[in-house]
Amino acid sequence: MLTLDAQVHAYERDRPERPWHALMPGAAEVTGDDMVKAMDAVGVDGAILVSAYTPYKFDASYILEVFARYPGRFGLVKPVDPRALDISDIISDWKATTGAVGIRMICIGGDFLDPANAATNRVLRLAAHHHLPVNLLCWGQL
Repeated sequence: MLTLDAQVHAYERDRPERPWHALMPGAAEVTGDDMVKAMDAVGVDGAILVSAYTPYKFDASYILEVFARYPGRFGLVKPVDPRALDISDIISDWKATTGAVGIRMICIGGDFLDPANAATNRVLRLAAHHHLPVNLLCWGQL
């Protein structure tokens, strides 16, 4: 029987080639290599790898590198900004990305959980059209 982890994050140290947007609490880094070693140590066969929002915001390039290094071990989830003017292209491009299994809609402040919110509804419609599950991460004010 396969053992899957529903959500893991991997990120490398803050560095000029891929600078962090904000300080990530916890370990200075948990690389893809670290994550696979930890998974192997406890018998986890695969995981949903969610791009860490705090350091990378909407840039999923690191998880794409991890996926390329460990094909078959991860499904990928990219954070998206429901206010992005090009959200349709972002979601369409992500759906076409090898390994993509979903999106995480980042809702900072505002009324994103209001059923009438236009940005939220647009993301949900686009995700449904592309058969991409949506995970909501909402907190605080802008």
